[in-house]
Amino acid sequence: MTVGLAIVLLNLGAALFALIAAWLWYRSATVQVPHKDEPDASGLYPAAIIVGENADFIGTAFAQSTWSKRAAFAAAIAAALQSLALLVQSVSA
Repeated sequence: MTVGLAIVLLNLGAALFALIAAWLWYRSATVQVPHKDEPDASGLYPAAIIVGENADFIGTAFAQSTWSKRAAFAAAIAAALQSLALLVQSVSA
């Protein structure tokens, strides 16, 4: 494998993971967990904060956190691949 090909592949990987991160962060910003008005095992109805059109605020916050963590991981991979591409390019010059 040539140095040029390695740089191109690292840059393509970085671009792919950056696009994945963008989509995951979009998903994080738009996810909504619907409120379920059902009793738990003891027969009690759980307390909930309902916002918008029947969205559970706390459940939505947890879902947003999960999607945001995934996006941050993808962005970290993109940054690592980009830095490797720059490192290989700098060393080979």
